[in-house]
Amino acid sequence: MRAEQLQEALSSRISVEQAKGILGERLGLDMEGAFALLRYAARSERMKLHDLAQAVVDNEETPEPVIRALAKHASILTSAPRSDRIVQTELFFRAINEEIARNDGHGTTLFLCECGNRACTEGIELTAEALHHLHADGGLFVVLPGHEIPDVESVVDRHNGYLLVRKND
Repeated sequence: MRAEQLQEALSSRISVEQAKGILGERLGLDMEGAFALLRYAARSERMKLHDLAQAVVDNEETPEPVIRALAKHASILTSAPRSDRIVQTELFFRAINEEIARNDGHGTTLFLCECGNRACTEGIELTAEALHHLHADGGLFVVLPGHEIPDVESVVDRHNGYLLVRKND
C-alpha cells in the first residue's frame, strides 16, 4: 500500500512538472509563474492539482480552467518585460534549430525562424554547418526579413533569405 502511495505521489509530481514546463513555454512564464497559474486554476475550479496538470499534459489546447484563470488575472502574462519574453521565445526557437542541426547534418535543411513571435512557423533554408557558424556568436539569431523587432534588436547582417539580429542592450 505504501509503495502504491509513493508511486502515485511521484506520478503526480511528474505531471505537475511537465504541466509547468508546457505552460511556461506556451505562455512565456517562468516555472514559478506557471505553477502559480496552475495552482490558482485548480483551486478556482475545485479540481485536484494533479488532474489539471494531467489535462495540460494530455491536450494540445490549454484546458478551460487555465484559460478562465488567465482571464481573471491577465496580468500574469504581462509580468515579465516584453523584451524578456521576446528573448525567451527566440532562445526557444534557437534551441530547436540546434537540435534539428544535430539530427540532420547533411545538405540544406529547413530550420525555424528564430524571431520573437511565438506563433511564427516559417522556415529558413540553411545547412547545419551554416547554422552552427551563425550561432557561434551566442547573441545572434536567424530571422526572416520583416520578422526583426527594431525596438529590441538590431540587424547585424543580411543574407539571401534571412537576417542576423542581436538584442539591443
